[in-house]
Amino acid sequence: MILADWIVIALIAFFCLLGILFGFGKGLKFFTQGIFGVFIAVIVCYTLGGVIYNLSFVQALLDKLIVVMEGAGAFGSFLITIHIELIAYYVVLFILVLVVRLIIVLIVKNVVESNNVVMKIINKSLGMVFFVCVLAVLALIVFQIIAAIGGTTSENFLKSLEGSFFRLDVIFEHNPLLKIFKIVIVKQVQVPVDPPAETFAQILAVL
Repeated sequence: MILADWIVIALIAFFCLLGILFGFGKGLKFFTQGIFGVFIAVIVCYTLGGVIYNLSFVQALLDKLIVVMEGAGAFGSFLITIHIELIAYYVVLFILVLVVRLIIVLIVKNVVESNNVVMKIINKSLGMVFFVCVLAVLALIVFQIIAAIGGTTSENFLKSLEGSFFRLDVIFEHNPLLKIFKIVIVKQVQVPVDPPAETFAQILAVL
């Protein structure tokens, strides 16, 4: 085992301890609020936005909005030109995702943190699993950042992982996070009737 393996073991032990101390309920609330919550909402809107956009009732509502704008003269024509219906759609979807996320987290938190011995054990156990999963995601993000930097930084980091018991060098070279990201991108590209992905990016830039 190399130094990186011992660091991994120490981090896993530390995150398991955090999972026991805070439990699944508090851990879920922490990692789904603030900037984490916004990031999750953005990912959900990007991955599911096209599917929801193509639903008949959504199309009907957007068509009604366009009809209203067509009757608003030059200003309405301008709004149609900048695809205000898409902007309104993604803004509403983003807000709905945030609200639904808050409701789900609140329900789960109240259930797993109920004053019951069995639920307390489940809460602590799920807390350990959840925090280890968070550690894994954070590690993959760090790996991807270092890989994106490239050059000698990436090469030296890869060399430091060679011979790892946990095969960290293989994980670094074949980051599953990057594969998942590519799958999401491909799905968006394969659906030509979806609103363009750059539209959502433009909306986020404006917000």
